[in-house]
Amino acid sequence: MLERKLSGWQATLLVVGAMVGSGILATPALVAASSSSATMVMLFWLGGGFYAMMGALSQAELAARYPEAGGDYVFLREAFGKLTAFLSGWVSLTVGFAGAIAGLALTCADYLARAGLPLEGYGGFVASLIIVALTAVNLLGVEKGSATQAILTVGKVVGLLVLAVVAWFGAGPARPMAAPSAPIWAALLPVIFTYSGWNDSIYLGSEIVRPRRNLPLSLIAGTAGVTLLYLLFNFAYLRVTAGSAGSGDLAAAASMAERTLGGQASLAVSVLAALMLLGTIAALVVSGPRIAWAMAQDRALPPWFGKVSRRGVPAPSLYLQAGIALAFVQIGTVEQIFSWVGFAIVVFSGLATACVFVERARGYVPKGYRIPLYPLPPLIYVAGSLAIAATVLYSNPWDTAWGVGFIVAGLPIYWLS
Repeated sequence: MLERKLSGWQATLLVVGAMVGSGILATPALVAASSSSATMVMLFWLGGGFYAMMGALSQAELAARYPEAGGDYVFLREAFGKLTAFLSGWVSLTVGFAGAIAGLALTCADYLARAGLPLEGYGGFVASLIIVALTAVNLLGVEKGSATQAILTVGKVVGLLVLAVVAWFGAGPARPMAAPSAPIWAALLPVIFTYSGWNDSIYLGSEIVRPRRNLPLSLIAGTAGVTLLYLLFNFAYLRVTAGSAGSGDLAAAASMAERTLGGQASLAVSVLAALMLLGTIAALVVSGPRIAWAMAQDRALPPWFGKVSRRGVPAPSLYLQAGIALAFVQIGTVEQIFSWVGFAIVVFSGLATACVFVERARGYVPKGYRIPLYPLPPLIYVAGSLAIAATVLYSNPWDTAWGVGFIVAGLPIYWLS
């Protein structure tokens, strides 16, 4: 069985590591293009943090109720039954974690090539090497995997803060913002997805010491810390650029760095982006296999995936996640599949949060952590998730239809298991 070896501090760093990715280097430019003032920009980011915090406050109670490996798979199983839980686990296992790892690894390889390493044309090989290396580290034990992830997380947070501080002190007088060049709704989804990952520690519920204290602490402290980090970074971005940045995947960070580093800006930002992606991949590699392990305990997957190695890690599930991620790297269709299942990921997140209503209706009385101002946090988060899902459905109905088909494709595995 899995053993409790991770502290509350390690669990918090896991949340921060999963949340802080390269999106924060680009999304501020998208938000500024949709805003008419610096105040509006900051409200966007504060609102995204508020939405994530509502989810964290809500799922913290569920995590304290069910401190088990598998996270929202377990919540959905207890509230809505095995089929709903399986469909959520199927999407998370294949796309939410393995697919995300593949996409991030390919992007990381691209940034390493931009940083001057002779890797042009070897993106698939480098991405595969990243996946294999981080999986190998995790096979040595959850402490090794967590320690590697923690080092990378601290490094990328420090790097982001250094960029903001250096750019701030190197900035000239503040300038007024330009008129909006994009509709306001264009900034909503990018901000929300930049805050994703706030619940990453719940998947290791069986391996965190004092889980009824440390799981809620990790969710709330991690989300609050990242929200503060994002607000500080955007404050510096507005101070330095007045919201004006060119197009490109690293537009915000590049425009900040150019003000102070000149010709070295591209190199510095590419290195920072690669570091941030490595930290996020490391966090996902740690947490993702616990879903397959939990599903195997319920016979929703073959029992072999529920085995634990002598080092105390779910080795077969790590192999499974790595295999799926490597397949995605070779197929090269990760972005397309993400566009298909974005709707499902949002819906299942809202549904998992709604499990708290089922638990309370059944008479569950929290003995430790209790959701403050209940039922407002879960109501706000579920309503927000439904609004986001409706937006995705309206803007991309065919992609949503394909996503539903992807979910249904998992049913034969459920019936066979």
